[in-house]
Amino acid sequence: MWHVAEVRPPLRVGTSTCQDASTHRASSADCLRGSVLRASSAGPQRAAGRPYDDEVPLSRRSAPDARPNSLALARERLAGVELADLSDSNPTRHGLTDPATAEIVARAAARPPAYDPEPRGPLVAREALAERFGGSPSDYWLTAGTSEAYGWLFTLLTDPGDAVAIPQPGYPLVEPLARLTDVEVVGYPAYYLHPHGWEYDLGALAQCLSSRAGRTDDERLPVPAHRAVSADERRSASPSKPTLSSGGSHVRAVVAVHPNNPTGAYADHGLLATCAAAGVPVIADEVFWPFTVDAEEPAPRLSGATDTLTFGLDGLSKMIAAPHLKLGWIRLSGPHDQVARVAPVLDRIADVYLPVSTPIANALPDLLALADSTITRVRARLATNMATVRQLLGEPPYRVRRADAGWMALIDTPPTTVDDLAVTLTTQAHLVVQPGWLYDVDSPRVLAVSLLPRPDVFSEGCRRLHDAIDALALS
Repeated sequence: MWHVAEVRPPLRVGTSTCQDASTHRASSADCLRGSVLRASSAGPQRAAGRPYDDEVPLSRRSAPDARPNSLALARERLAGVELADLSDSNPTRHGLTDPATAEIVARAAARPPAYDPEPRGPLVAREALAERFGGSPSDYWLTAGTSEAYGWLFTLLTDPGDAVAIPQPGYPLVEPLARLTDVEVVGYPAYYLHPHGWEYDLGALAQCLSSRAGRTDDERLPVPAHRAVSADERRSASPSKPTLSSGGSHVRAVVAVHPNNPTGAYADHGLLATCAAAGVPVIADEVFWPFTVDAEEPAPRLSGATDTLTFGLDGLSKMIAAPHLKLGWIRLSGPHDQVARVAPVLDRIADVYLPVSTPIANALPDLLALADSTITRVRARLATNMATVRQLLGEPPYRVRRADAGWMALIDTPPTTVDDLAVTLTTQAHLVVQPGWLYDVDSPRVLAVSLLPRPDVFSEGCRRLHDAIDALALS
């Protein structure tokens, strides 16, 4: 039985839920959403034979009319003012990256130069991944981070006008990545019940997939790149794609962020069965998987699953607290016949890019040797800071939500006299936190903070945050 404790979350501009696509109304917060630039829903229209821009022919998918959100504008106005940043999740700024990382990369770069282009990446790196995570070296493709991996997979699995299902709430990254490939997104919801935690509505996801599938089982898999497909074939294989507002865009893949950022909720393993029943692939983003907070142990991984075609994503950014190395990977698994069909097409996409630095890839076996100690060090930081935020902001009228894993904490705050609490905290208290609306969290009083800062900095920031909100609270 699903415990629905709170109202359905607001939606990003250009995003629909699986159930209520036709009822979406943009709120004022929706129009300001995102730490990155977001497109206005009412941008200029392309006239026949006329470029999108009178001076430079820009595409719609590049969002040329995008504007900074209210929080970004507030920070811009305070340029030069020292801000206490409780939103910073860059581990290289919080003393969490092992100094040996630089030494390992330097040794790899000092080796005699040799370049042997391989679409999946150097074998020595893929062997190291298979040894640590399972499977065969042939199951892995190296990428320049998970963002690039998403782009490859959207190219592999979708056509323009198709859709991917993404978790809601969630980090606002998949939507702009999808936009760049002319792919829509639809949200499948999770609901929060305190102190139990988050539950995904798999019934809503199943309904979404059954109503939006639209292809035969064979056509859900990408056509091999060596085979040309005529316009007539494509029209007969794929019916015209209605807009999201009519609930008709075909969902070609489901994104599962396992665990979610910022909620910290691991995906329900029933998600695999739901997607398998619909014949829809799963993109399992597991970059935060080992970083437990309230959970005693991580949930089982989704990557490596054979229920349905599954693309597991991970990388060094979180695992060894080294986002600057820009190395990620895709692990392909699923029914044997589907894997056999997909692998050569993914090879062709990878062969076009060949993005991974050979020295970094060759250093991967030694870099992975740092993973366990780094994970332990980061977990200790997460536990310390979660205890601090619960001590300082965990008593009524405040509440800190359960986070099974991840690097963020969500805080419910009391009612205040201001419309946008995060912006007011930035401009008046010089405290930077992230608003819940950035992640499509349903309550306007939710704030998100990073659990990575050094404990003394984090503790002082939480005290200032409590005092600042108290000063703004309704009496």
